[in-house]
Amino acid sequence: MLVIFVGAILFAKFNLFHTDANSARYMLSALVQSQAAIVAIVITLTLIAVQLTASAYSPRVIDIFKKNPDMWILLSCYGASIFYGFIVLKLVVGAEGEFVSQSVIWTLGFISISFESYVSITYWLGAFSFVALFPYMLNTIDLLKPPNIIKRLSDEITRDKLLKYIEFAKTSKGVETRTVDDPVQPIVDIIRGSLMRYDLETTRDGLKEIAEQAIKIIDSDEDMEISRHFCDHLTRVGRLAISREDEESTIEVIENLGDFAKSTAEKELAFATAGAARSLGEVGKAAAEKGLAFATEEAAESLREVGRAAAKNNLKYATERAAESLEEVGRTAAGKGLEGATRRVVESLVEIGKAAAAKKGLEGATERAAESLAELAILNREIAINTAIKNYKSTSVRQDRDSFQKFMKKYEKELKKKKIMGQMNRGDLLRIKAR
Repeated sequence: MLVIFVGAILFAKFNLFHTDANSARYMLSALVQSQAAIVAIVITLTLIAVQLTASAYSPRVIDIFKKNPDMWILLSCYGASIFYGFIVLKLVVGAEGEFVSQSVIWTLGFISISFESYVSITYWLGAFSFVALFPYMLNTIDLLKPPNIIKRLSDEITRDKLLKYIEFAKTSKGVETRTVDDPVQPIVDIIRGSLMRYDLETTRDGLKEIAEQAIKIIDSDEDMEISRHFCDHLTRVGRLAISREDEESTIEVIENLGDFAKSTAEKELAFATAGAARSLGEVGKAAAEKGLAFATEEAAESLREVGRAAAKNNLKYATERAAESLEEVGRTAAGKGLEGATRRVVESLVEIGKAAAAKKGLEGATERAAESLAELAILNREIAINTAIKNYKSTSVRQDRDSFQKFMKKYEKELKKKKIMGQMNRGDLLRIKAR
């Protein structure tokens, strides 16, 4: 409407309404041909861009452009303008040799519209369709950016779609033709492609979007399968990043798994938190096996936060799972000689054990943390353990001393027990050798 209003003002000011039939015919013909050429070029380039984007990221990108209304609106505008131009051009032929403004075409009561007005509207529609190209191109270029593609794909991740896919996956193992798609997979495909290109920014955006959608969807322990589905995807991405020795991307995976686990702990979802802690342990262990020290330390730190949040909300099973995962990470880190990571694991176990000791009903979690710490002490000859405990004790606040002492008694008891068991096992070995 703005283009038509401005066009009418300009035509009236410069007296452009007066045109003979031949000029109108040539102008309309050129306008219609140029519009057809422009829309053909624009749509062709758009389809090429969609194809390249789909091959670079995921075939599901095609669905995004198919559902995007911009292209269909532009096609409708150009189609209406071109066909309207054809109709007016056909009428101009019949008015050859006359001034178009003298031919009254349509009358409604006291209102009559001259043929010249129809020709002018054709010009204005052409101008409007040309102006419409600018917002269309801006929106299309903006849509091609990875964060926007990921955001559009994440909108497809809903609770109902995930449950439908999980149920389908259970009942159709070995079936090649899939009728239900995994809504998380397209974003995972983008993340994998980004990892292969070392595109950290796109990897970060994809991981963050998956974690945010997971946090938004999970709201009860009945969603354990959904939680496992998200965690499995993130674990596989983490393993891929580790295999490429991409420590920054590995840390991003760990941070997002940690955020998800802390969120489920705050919602008091024990099984979802335990599952996330298990995934953190797997990624941390794999990072330690590859010698990625910083990623291993980040995994230990994330497990510390998860364990503390689980203990705070009296989630016994999740707290124990966090301690077990830390033990696995610590064993691997000690075996690979990652002293900094081993020390971080020890500090994290002490923190979890202290948090569990401060809560009633978490005695089992306290014992599990103490047992894991004793295992690492035996494995690491107590050197790193004693140093970490000494450092932690010097920095702990006074009100935490009671729970700390309680946990340390559990630890010393477990350590003594394991030493006795170790001596007995060595004695058995010596007797066997003597025979």
